[in-house]
Amino acid sequence: MEWVLVIGVIAGVYLASNIGANDIGNSMGTAVGSGVIKMRQALIVGSIFMFIGAIFLSGNVIKTISGGIVDTLFITPTGAVIATLTAGLWVSISIFRKTPVSGSHSMVGAIFGYGLVYVGLNNIKWDSLLIIGLSWIASPLLGVLIGFIFYYSLRIFLLEKIQRLSVRSRIEKIFSYLQILSSCFAALGIGAIDIAAATGVMIAVVGTGSGTDIKLLGAFGLITGILVAGNRIVGTVGKRITNLVPTSGVSAQISAAAVILSFAFLGMPISPTQTLVGSVIGVGLARRTRDVGGDVVKQILSSWILTFPICAIISGILYLIVSTFL
Repeated sequence: MEWVLVIGVIAGVYLASNIGANDIGNSMGTAVGSGVIKMRQALIVGSIFMFIGAIFLSGNVIKTISGGIVDTLFITPTGAVIATLTAGLWVSISIFRKTPVSGSHSMVGAIFGYGLVYVGLNNIKWDSLLIIGLSWIASPLLGVLIGFIFYYSLRIFLLEKIQRLSVRSRIEKIFSYLQILSSCFAALGIGAIDIAAATGVMIAVVGTGSGTDIKLLGAFGLITGILVAGNRIVGTVGKRITNLVPTSGVSAQISAAAVILSFAFLGMPISPTQTLVGSVIGVGLARRTRDVGGDVVKQILSSWILTFPICAIISGILYLIVSTFL
């Protein structure tokens, strides 16, 4: 089965590159959208901090991905490869459509579909799956709430008290530097969640001894995806949902980063995309603007709703076909 493991590792790196391209917008999208940093600079800086998060902060989320849906004993090399390829394919399609989607949702759905076919309903960890599902609902809602409160407080206690345009301009300049810092802060948590989604199931198969090597390969996959295709999603998150300036960009990014890192610490494979978009929407509402892109939000929501069942169905069917012929 060595050739299956090799294919699995390649598939994990492929998925990591796709997730990296998809999720760089969640750390750097607001900075680009508010005009603080140029696209190429954002991709390079974001890739560095996502790499750090992937290597040093991903342990708890990897545990959930590797054994939180189906027991590790029931994850075969073939099943791991199919789940990884399924998730990678769906994220690739989403990137091509320029629609942010969740790599962690894709992988959880793919593992669920494979597990359903391989071990049946009774061996699915329904309690753990329920907690994961609740975290998917809670994280964007918290993003909306915290983003709204953060920017509303900033507007009431600072921005509305300043009348001179020159002073407002200086404040936005100060926040432009904070925007970059907050984006780097968010990238740490995003890297931790993304590497778990990309490599967690393969680490379950090979064991912790070789797991570090796989995680490292996956982290390089993240960087490759960011630098090659990350610009396709950064524009959607940073510009198409709502117009941002440094003060609003910082508000959205800090709010999202706080939620993402908290759930990563708890080992929950939430969607950084969902959380950041929720924060951007919350800030847009607090700014009392009417420029929140409803069509874009609907497109993103439809992709989120479809991700889990589509990946589960594809993964289950593929495993059924492969197991029948092999």
